[in-house]
Amino acid sequence: MTVTAEEALAGVQNAIAAYTHALDAGRSEEIPGLFTEDGVAEIVGQGTFEGREAIGKAFGAFVPQAPQLHLVGNTLLTSPPGDEVTASSSLVFFARGEEGWAVQLVGSYEDTLVRVDGAWKFRKRVTSFQP
Repeated sequence: MTVTAEEALAGVQNAIAAYTHALDAGRSEEIPGLFTEDGVAEIVGQGTFEGREAIGKAFGAFVPQAPQLHLVGNTLLTSPPGDEVTASSSLVFFARGEEGWAVQLVGSYEDTLVRVDGAWKFRKRVTSFQP
């Protein structure tokens, strides 16, 4: 079945939303299942985690200690649509403290996703932050 650009973009956006919602809610145990078995999560300056087990261990350490929110936008497919796509997104990370919500980080996601049994999974996710 041919994948349209609209279908691919919707799948990518859904995978990104599942990832950020799980992070923000402290459901780090859901993160590995959003990746392929041999998936790679790279956080520039912090490490590269290969395979679901390593990803689960790494993200288990990222359980929020206070309310947080990842806002992702400007997602652009950077490859033709198919069963594997690449995409680039902008990221703003907020945390809520005593003074209210404040921007903590600005960055980007560079993703490679594949369609597995109708669901989009991250094959590789590179997260980088702006200074």
